[in-house]
Amino acid sequence: MASVVWGSGPWWGPPPPAPARPLTDIDFCSGAQLQELTQLIQELGVQESWRDGPKTGPDLLRAKDFVFALLGLVHRRDPRFPPQAELLLLRGGIREGSVDLGPAPLGPYARGPHYDAGFTLLVPVFSLEGAGQELHLDTESSSAWLRLPELMRGTPVRKAWQDCLGPPVPGGREPVHRAESEHGPRDPQSPGDRPPGDVTEPGLHVSLGKSPSDRPGPESPGPDAADLGVPASASKPNGDVTEAAADGPAAPPSEAPGAWPTLCPAKVAAWFFAALAEVAGSLVPVPGAPLLVHAARHAGFTTILLATPGPPRRLLLFDLIPVVSVNGWPEGARSHSWAGPLASEAPSFYLVPGGGAERPGASGWQLCFARQELALKALVPAPLLQAHAAAQALLRPLVAGTRAAAPYLLRTLLYWACERLPALYLARPENAGACCLGLLDQLSRALEAGTLPHYFLSGRKLWAGDRAAALLAALARLRADPARALGATVEEAKTARKGGGLAGVGGGAHEGLLPAWKAPHVGDT
Repeated sequence: MASVVWGSGPWWGPPPPAPARPLTDIDFCSGAQLQELTQLIQELGVQESWRDGPKTGPDLLRAKDFVFALLGLVHRRDPRFPPQAELLLLRGGIREGSVDLGPAPLGPYARGPHYDAGFTLLVPVFSLEGAGQELHLDTESSSAWLRLPELMRGTPVRKAWQDCLGPPVPGGREPVHRAESEHGPRDPQSPGDRPPGDVTEPGLHVSLGKSPSDRPGPESPGPDAADLGVPASASKPNGDVTEAAADGPAAPPSEAPGAWPTLCPAKVAAWFFAALAEVAGSLVPVPGAPLLVHAARHAGFTTILLATPGPPRRLLLFDLIPVVSVNGWPEGARSHSWAGPLASEAPSFYLVPGGGAERPGASGWQLCFARQELALKALVPAPLLQAHAAAQALLRPLVAGTRAAAPYLLRTLLYWACERLPALYLARPENAGACCLGLLDQLSRALEAGTLPHYFLSGRKLWAGDRAAALLAALARLRADPARALGATVEEAKTARKGGGLAGVGGGAHEGLLPAWKAPHVGDT
């Protein structure tokens, strides 16, 4: 046998065993071995296809086609929907921290029992080329008010949006922050004449059926939601804010900006859902097309469940959020991260209905930087992303059916970790277990404090919500034995994978900006 030199002397046979590692890779709080946690996180990543997952499957492409077609039909019935818009599709629903809506009622949905995979779609219904005096940003929170004058570049916008107007900005103050832009406000879509032949197109028909027999549907929504299990004319909840049009004549264009009425996110969300319900209630089933089995309004967004034709039959959840897109950048907001500038393209952000949008009197929007977060996510080291996904999987059953904002707090902690820790440490695969525990510990501290510093807005806070104390206690129990909790999560993922629930919809290739729904290119994501 040939001799192989190991160290300073010859050795025949296999290499000697590695020297014993010192007992420094044990979690002090729980006694769990970090190496075991890392192995469980990697196994969970294989089961849930976090890394090197399958490409976008035909089920998801058909579901995207269906949603695009549904929005296109809504525009034909209500021209206030812009004919073309750049949609933003995010992997994961709002309950998984895709977008910050604050402590809002999110409905009783949970991944696994109610759906196989979730997505969030931001749908611009109004656009601004720079803020000017139309946008008022609060100095003490991430809220904003969109004030509508009588005319914008000759277009009667206040009349067009009369049924979605709210009271003026509280206190009638002038804006203290302005978005940086060289252009004036864009012409919003005016009502105009509806196109002739308002009929549904071939191949775009679905019906409001029941959930598949092998999957229990979500519980009936509460008073802050409306179900589409009945015709659209009967689906409006009591006191639907879309029925409350602004009283009195419109104010003259020469009035002070502080007296301008605001575009109310609660009323916009109700109008958005009512428009979808009107279209969906008139559709009929087509073989081979996705089936819309459930739709409901929760706070400022609409949740729909689509059943794929199969086999196997899957349920895909889409959270549709009506947003205002603003070209420009709020004064004082961060434009750089640990990896340099957030984006090379023109800066922009969104206004989304916040956690208080379910209140009829709420007229404030919430600032959203989803496009910048999408760019940040691409720069996060893979082991840290796996650690975050594992922490999110552990958190998922604890926040199901609640108003907790913890999933988005956890996502924000991901960005702060990249700011605080060396990139070489975060990029080492063997550190995934320690990173997962660190994220859970940081989340516990944020829940105990009730707030977390906003990543983009200096001096602003993200609020944990009223259920922070109960969630903090549940996290403490989980943190006492993280290996057992991760092991149970891995077994659940294996069971779901054997059932075919997530095959063909994993991976992240489908996340990103989408072209206008008028002429979608389903492969361009």
